[in-house]
Amino acid sequence: MDWPDGHCKYVYHDDSEEARRHNSGWAMRNTNNHNVNILKKSCLGVLVCSLRCRMEESATVHLRPAICDKARKKQLGKSCPNPRCDGILELQPCRGHCGYPVTHFWRHVDGYVFFQAKGVHDHPRPEMKASAEARRHQFGTKENRHPLVGHSAPLSMSILIELFSS
Repeated sequence: MDWPDGHCKYVYHDDSEEARRHNSGWAMRNTNNHNVNILKKSCLGVLVCSLRCRMEESATVHLRPAICDKARKKQLGKSCPNPRCDGILELQPCRGHCGYPVTHFWRHVDGYVFFQAKGVHDHPRPEMKASAEARRHQFGTKENRHPLVGHSAPLSMSILIELFSS
């Protein structure tokens, strides 16, 4: 299932891996639906640069917010991942369902998975989950980047001495 947007309904066979994982591509968190037979998820929006900068590929910065409230709060105010930008990350919340977050509903019945979306996302798509994990692993944070060559590398004192003594 790729990026459902707008009011829609789909039915999947129970053996569909994406349907079983309740995956839609959007950054969604489980919300209490008061019905144990239906899983309700609400969109978290997207993290954007406060200066609305563009990466080299000409795409705007639009990162995946963490699902956990505590981890998401830690993301806010961090440096923009664009090395040429001094902006910080801020949350652009989803308000695409009458001013509330877009919601997705999942229900498993008799070998089928029923999916329903309500609302139209009013923000860019966040990066794919795999891309977010790869970026964090490859580049780390700005604070960890090597000051001369611009890539991630933990700097030991011996490397700093070697760099500045030549």
